[in-house]
Amino acid sequence: MSYDSIEATSAEGRPYFLYQFAQDAQVWRFTSRASDWIDPSDVLWQAAAISHGNVVQTSEIERGALEVTFPLSQPFARRYIGGTGNSPTTLTVFRGHEQLPLETVAHWKGRVSGAATEGQRIILSCESLFTSLRRAGVRAKYQRLCRHALFGRGCNLDMNLHLVAAEAQIVSGTTITVPQAALHPDGWYRGGVLVFGAALGFILDHANDALLLSAPMPELAAAVATPELDPITSEPLPVMIAIAPGCDLRAATCETKFGNLANFGGFPEIPGRNPFGGGSII
Repeated sequence: MSYDSIEATSAEGRPYFLYQFAQDAQVWRFTSRASDWIDPSDVLWQAAAISHGNVVQTSEIERGALEVTFPLSQPFARRYIGGTGNSPTTLTVFRGHEQLPLETVAHWKGRVSGAATEGQRIILSCESLFTSLRRAGVRAKYQRLCRHALFGRGCNLDMNLHLVAAEAQIVSGTTITVPQAALHPDGWYRGGVLVFGAALGFILDHANDALLLSAPMPELAAAVATPELDPITSEPLPVMIAIAPGCDLRAATCETKFGNLANFGGFPEIPGRNPFGGGSII
């Protein structure tokens, strides 16, 4: 008997599901089975009161979304109540049958896009992997500002070479107090990156020692609220992060701040008047 033969029957199927969430280097695994299960690869799948909606095969990308439901007390699901974070969390749902517990198939794949509470439940909204088809293809444009993302392809700067060790002292929503940020003029870290462990935060603004992030970082907030204690003195240990400066995409900034003018992706000498507008540009 095979998975396909069981799947084709109308009454013999006893399906179960495996849910694998991954964010950067972290992986969480859950199963709808009644007890924890260790697969042939010696990987533990934790039993949880988890369920999901119907998987629909459709050409309409929006209808391929999936809702995954956890109890309100589930620690993994609660981390998304304050936001999904800046690193995407992918979800792969595997489907199997109790008659053949070692044989599973990939049933659905996508990523977590949001979360909401409903009574005693937490509902994670997940979008299908095929939503990536909606992204723009060719992005290069003839423009004055640089078309490359800082530290990305085309820019070619190594972010690790620009990270500065710093201490996070106060976290209030999306605002973080970092004394080392005050060593540079306001705006120096605007558009930059904050790194805490495996989590990344995008810095929207910088004034004195305050950094404004695009979204909350629950892991950092929890670390600052309950810092680790020095085993000898029992004093709270500083919560260390790293911050990298931002770029306003101008040629002068690229040259003076990063020394990267050779990779500048803009055209600052574009004439102010359209040569095809019908009037003289002389």
